[in-house]
Amino acid sequence: MKNFKNILKKIYSKFNMKFILMFLIIIFVMISFRYYRENIEVIVNDNTTNLLQQIIDESIAVISIKMDDAFNKMEGMAAFIGQYDDIQCREVLDALETQTGNDILMFSGVIGIDGAGVTINGENFQADFQDLYFEEALSGERSISSVLYSEEYNQEYIILAVPISQDGKIVGILQCAYDIKVFTGLIGDTSIGRKGTTFIAQSNGTLVSRPEAIGNYTNLFELLDSFGSNKKRINKLKKQIQNGESDIVTLNSGKYKRYVCYTTIPATEWHAVSIVSASAIENVTAKITDYALILSIGITVVFSLYIAYWFGVNYINSRKMHMKEQRYHIVANQSDSIVFEYNWRNKTAYHTHKWEEKFGYSPVDEDYIENMVSQDVVFKEDAETFKNIFNRLEDNGTEYEEDYVRINDVNKNPIQCKIRATAIRNKKNHIVRVVGKILEIKDFSEKMDM
Repeated sequence: MKNFKNILKKIYSKFNMKFILMFLIIIFVMISFRYYRENIEVIVNDNTTNLLQQIIDESIAVISIKMDDAFNKMEGMAAFIGQYDDIQCREVLDALETQTGNDILMFSGVIGIDGAGVTINGENFQADFQDLYFEEALSGERSISSVLYSEEYNQEYIILAVPISQDGKIVGILQCAYDIKVFTGLIGDTSIGRKGTTFIAQSNGTLVSRPEAIGNYTNLFELLDSFGSNKKRINKLKKQIQNGESDIVTLNSGKYKRYVCYTTIPATEWHAVSIVSASAIENVTAKITDYALILSIGITVVFSLYIAYWFGVNYINSRKMHMKEQRYHIVANQSDSIVFEYNWRNKTAYHTHKWEEKFGYSPVDEDYIENMVSQDVVFKEDAETFKNIFNRLEDNGTEYEEDYVRINDVNKNPIQCKIRATAIRNKKNHIVRVVGKILEIKDFSEKMDM
């Protein structure tokens, strides 16, 4: 026991408190560094996820815009076709052939509601009512088929279809068939740094678009199986796509690391899928991490200044507007005539208190023009005259209109009035409000002079 105490004294003499403090500092630094590394990894992973999400969102945006463009062109042509009693006449087919141009490599045609169709080449065919895309188009919706196969052309294709209407009724369908290679052109070959690929797949894995980067694969699931490892993750990924889910999955295959991003495309049962190499985004995520603090501080300062400026300007403008409204109501209420203000968009109206003093009941405030007539506020014989005051402001583009209208009082006695109306328009010259006066005409000679 005595020898043990002597050993402790020797140790203490050699490693005094300074060394112990230094040791504690080293331990603290090591723990802090480890925590910092873990935190950085979390930030990098979060930034990687955000970047991948941006990639897939951009792919979705591009796909949606270009598909919308295709549908918009077809709907314009469908509106043109709907003007003809015979939607399959030669004039329609000639116009359709001219409109389609070179981007549709398979065929396009017009189908009646009985399923009888004619291509732009004048060839007759019969549509299958069991096809889901055909039923959707007949119900008035934009419609896209699954991947179909043509024995005649010996290639795969998809069909876009839109309804053709006449007098509000669907009388047929315009359909355009896209070769798979043409449809693949709707999306870019790469998603980032030419090390990633974006394409479209059906829920069963069939590839709707097939960029060159994926080789000869025609099925997404076969492509994923070719990665070799990560069987559990790949099987989970397949189930999620089949169930219409969205996610970002990391796949490791030897020294290669890939991110698979997938999400549904709106209004379809398809998935947009991006396969991105990890090496394509490592430098990007590192820069994001390095500049995250500076960027956040800069954004915070700019945003704070903007908020301060916005509140200041808004406060000044609200004060000015409040003063203007006060002056307007004071002047309006002091006037001997009835001042009214009609909101053109909401069809609501406001009248000063002089209305009740003059006519003995509350003024109309909802659906103003229609209710002024339907509720017998305006004398029946003057109903059209009253409506025409507002119609002329809109149809003739005038700023000011006036006319004589009899308005019934509470006892249904008509009172001769002159209505003066001034239109307030926006920058596009559309009426937003109508402000005016209602004056009682006691001297009928004034009306006779007019």
